[in-house]
Amino acid sequence: MLTTIQIAGLQTYGYHGLFAEERSLGQKFVFDIEAELQPVETHRDDRLDSSVRYDAVADTVVQLAGAAQYQTLEALAEAVALALLGQFAAIDTVSVAVSKFSPPVAHTLSKAGIAMRLTRAELTMRALADQHVEENPCHVQDR
Repeated sequence: MLTTIQIAGLQTYGYHGLFAEERSLGQKFVFDIEAELQPVETHRDDRLDSSVRYDAVADTVVQLAGAAQYQTLEALAEAVALALLGQFAAIDTVSVAVSKFSPPVAHTLSKAGIAMRLTRAELTMRALADQHVEENPCHVQDR
């Protein structure tokens, strides 16, 4: 059985953006999180160890969004995805959408945002690739 935890409309304040004003004044960000859990046979046993606490996921997102500054929403979303996969072993795949409501553009729009998806398998492949590079560094010689 596949289960997806959904958190929609999680609002937090952060200091992210390309422009210095965005990073100094800050603005409201809204996150939508979908976390696909590791497959389980059933949830009838009503045990939390095959799921994750919504409040803990929300706390992780809010804490991370307030702890650092990012120029791009893509980097912010990836940091959130990595943190959620790192903190919650039950999560197999995480989708993170993040929007801001006051983007500095000369057009009228209700919000601007991005969405990205990261799987635990991709995280493992990335770690193996990084390990391979560390164990087998390539040296480029000047010609």
